[in-house]
Amino acid sequence: MTNEAIKQYLGNNHVLYLSSGRAALWLYLKTVSIRRPERKEVIIPAYTCPSVVSAVLKAGLTPVLCDNNLDDFGYLSEEFESKLSRSTLAVIAVHLYGLPVKINKIKDLCRNNGTCFVEDAAQAFGNPYQDDPDSKLGLKGDAGFYSFGRGKPISIMHGGLLVVNSSDEYQEAEKILQGLKKSNDKVHYCISLGLYAFFSNPHLYWIPQMIPFLNLGGTVFEPEFETARGLDAAAELANVMVSGIEEEKEVRKNNSKWYSDNLPQGVINYGGRRGEYPYLRYPVMIDDENLRTRILEKLIAEGTGATGSYPTPLNELPKLREVLADGTKYRCAKNISKSIVTLPVHSGVSAADRENIKRIIKAVSHAN
Repeated sequence: MTNEAIKQYLGNNHVLYLSSGRAALWLYLKTVSIRRPERKEVIIPAYTCPSVVSAVLKAGLTPVLCDNNLDDFGYLSEEFESKLSRSTLAVIAVHLYGLPVKINKIKDLCRNNGTCFVEDAAQAFGNPYQDDPDSKLGLKGDAGFYSFGRGKPISIMHGGLLVVNSSDEYQEAEKILQGLKKSNDKVHYCISLGLYAFFSNPHLYWIPQMIPFLNLGGTVFEPEFETARGLDAAAELANVMVSGIEEEKEVRKNNSKWYSDNLPQGVINYGGRRGEYPYLRYPVMIDDENLRTRILEKLIAEGTGATGSYPTPLNELPKLREVLADGTKYRCAKNISKSIVTLPVHSGVSAADRENIKRIIKAVSHAN
């Protein structure tokens, strides 16, 4: 199934459609590991989605964690340079919450080291680089990948894209893809999509938490996942939905700016995340851990759509401790996990919803 509208939007014809974003990452890592079998390590942020680890492991490679910075949640520069070696096959830069990571220095270091540079734009489809607003995240590395899963910019509960810049790597990845089965559970997909669309109403956020089948509230480490070509029905839907992405981005940008302008600065630590930008979710940090817990509990209880995020650095997640066997204390990653609150910015968020979030944060803070 081709994705002509998406290819045109991205301005790149080297696009492959798979069953998920992590399957897309797996495909690229599998492709380049065949080309460079002597290199086995992949550097990933200590604080990010566990699905990234799943893809690295499924490709038969070794994840190497590196601490995040507190500005754009990219890598701590000094630590990154110490982790990069001749064993490093690939480095993954994660544009978490749609927030653009500053990639120029990392990309140059990778190029000089003969290492592949991959952009994880799963949460950032269509978002621009802040220093290059005419270019889209995911397109400046050797490869980039996107997800169309729940809560993504194009959220259709299935599918992911791999974009490859090298024609040779693209052709080799396409050969591997053609050898994969095609996803065919259309009935399950349609049911999941219908339930997700219904419960995406901001005033029904509390209901999906009671439906384990949907798992709308979290991402878990799943070492085994489907690596397949994507459903044609989902691809067709994604091609239709891309036409509305710019309008949705404008809404997300305006809602993000409102939070930046109106939430109490004495409570919220914005880091480098202030201003007008189309975040997928608006990330803020509340440095007082107890206050953050109380604010988040109240926001969730009132169905605002606010959430925390991944609960710990990757090496502290229960299912990953033994797998990673990494006892390092990633100080910044831990800080993010204990401080982060993400606020909804999508088109279903009304002015009243924003005011309610502001009211709750102020009320809990004043009661502290």
